[in-house]
Amino acid sequence: MRQITSALLLAVAEAAAHPQSTPLDQAVMQKYEARATIVSGKVTRIRDTQPWALSSGERVPVQQVITTGRDGFAHFVVAGGSSFDIFANSRVIFRQNAVRAGDLLDVIEGRVRVHFKPLAEQPQQRILTPSAWIGASQEATVAIAIDEDAAMRIDVLEGEVRVQHTLLPRSEPTIVRAVDAILVRSDQQISRRLDRGSLYRYTVKPLRDLWLAVTPGHSKGSSDPIEGNHFIARFSPAKGRYNIGE
Repeated sequence: MRQITSALLLAVAEAAAHPQSTPLDQAVMQKYEARATIVSGKVTRIRDTQPWALSSGERVPVQQVITTGRDGFAHFVVAGGSSFDIFANSRVIFRQNAVRAGDLLDVIEGRVRVHFKPLAEQPQQRILTPSAWIGASQEATVAIAIDEDAAMRIDVLEGEVRVQHTLLPRSEPTIVRAVDAILVRSDQQISRRLDRGSLYRYTVKPLRDLWLAVTPGHSKGSSDPIEGNHFIARFSPAKGRYNIGE
């Protein structure tokens, strides 16, 4: 299964790097570009079939493969207010499906955080992965982590999203709300048993490690996830969970 999944991921990335369809009119697609506002460490994008280092302030056209190294991090914003972060050892394709403006990212591997802000002309925005798509029709923020076995964890930080298994689809997507988390495996249906606060069933250390993996700034001496100098969540021993925004 791992070999098949690896081959599939490689094929997707290669197809994006060497598209066979009719070239897009870049002048028309310019409004759908992303702008890199923060870039640190090794971050590259495929340009003319070759990897080029990405710099802060640079604009990234649609259908670009973006890759980060072991020390890489980048924050991107798109027109309308949506944004996404790409963390170390990750690979994504920005707007691979350029025909559908609401499709922001194809996440191939690694960890990302995406802030959805759907517009009137884009009533639903989506992220696509090898095993599922995650969509939002209202403002929402999610963190996604794909491990070596292609198992994927989805943490909803605010708002709510719909998750649909692409390999084992059901008639209706699974709704995941703020401070909930689910695991999606390529060979298993998405569980319908989502209890409020399922994020906190994990032990404190793995949960802390996940938060640190999807937040660009943190203190090594603190077990509470922070962004910059502001706490995103603080662990409450009395409640046995993290309190978002407290």
